[in-house]
Amino acid sequence: MKALVYEQYGTPDVLRVKEMPTPTIKDNQVLIEVQASGINPVDTYFRKGIREVPSFPHIPHFDVAGTIIEVGGNVTSHSIGDRVWASNAKGASGEYVALDAELAFPLTDSLSFADGAALSMPFLTAHLALFFRGQLKSDETVLIYGGSGAVGYAAIQLAKEAGATVITTASSTEKAQIAKAAGADHVILYKETTITKKVLELTDGAGVPLILEMSLSDNMETDFEIIENGGRIITIGSPNDNTPPLLWRQLNQKNAALLGLLLFTVPKEAYIAAGQQISKLFHEQKLQTHNHQVFTLEDAVMAHQAVEAKEINGRAILIHK
Repeated sequence: MKALVYEQYGTPDVLRVKEMPTPTIKDNQVLIEVQASGINPVDTYFRKGIREVPSFPHIPHFDVAGTIIEVGGNVTSHSIGDRVWASNAKGASGEYVALDAELAFPLTDSLSFADGAALSMPFLTAHLALFFRGQLKSDETVLIYGGSGAVGYAAIQLAKEAGATVITTASSTEKAQIAKAAGADHVILYKETTITKKVLELTDGAGVPLILEMSLSDNMETDFEIIENGGRIITIGSPNDNTPPLLWRQLNQKNAALLGLLLFTVPKEAYIAAGQQISKLFHEQKLQTHNHQVFTLEDAVMAHQAVEAKEINGRAILIHK
């Protein structure tokens, strides 16, 4: 099969398209003919060697959308021809990918394959952060950092669908408009005012019970100032500084909980439940995907360069067919 690979760590120039063996499936798996795959910032960390890959040549990326062309002997939940989306599909940028059937979620007909690849990791991350780790309730207010980004944009919609009040942040009026379009109740332009001042104004000094934090090392002091007594701070992904000093006294004074989330290690039951709920909400047209920029598989070098330069507002998607 044709696949995007790299055979050493390095700059985007190490990426190339070559022939690779077609994967074979186990009895509990499906074989997906890939129509589109998504690039996340974490994919650039693997390519650069900041995080290790198991072996070379390596087929990158995790987010995928396509059509099932083969089902394992024990699979009853899927059929040949089903349109599906998935994250954590290792080797997503191949022509085919093998995946446990329970991790392939239905892609509603109203969404394109590019949409399916675009929604995967951001919506799963946002859903699990809000509900599995954050235990968000309908009468609560949540602060979601970076409302125009892929995870923030997804989290705003999911929180609003659950009935919560959403405060988010943006660096510009253009990005604030994107967050508003997702449903945010309040957008803080943090270059014009301090987040602490605005959050305390909006909450009558009480702070927020839940924070979705994308960069703890940058925002820790602010978070401890604005978290409600007994509140929860959910850290998503890896901070810029992997060894920030934890302000234990401030954390304890607020009786707050600092909770981590890494999509790759979430318990399978929670992961599957989140994926099924996301598919249901998209089928009911209660959610919308973020903007995405489309590249061909052969233009993957350019796509990785754009992701690293933060030139894409939304997702970078590779089209395979």
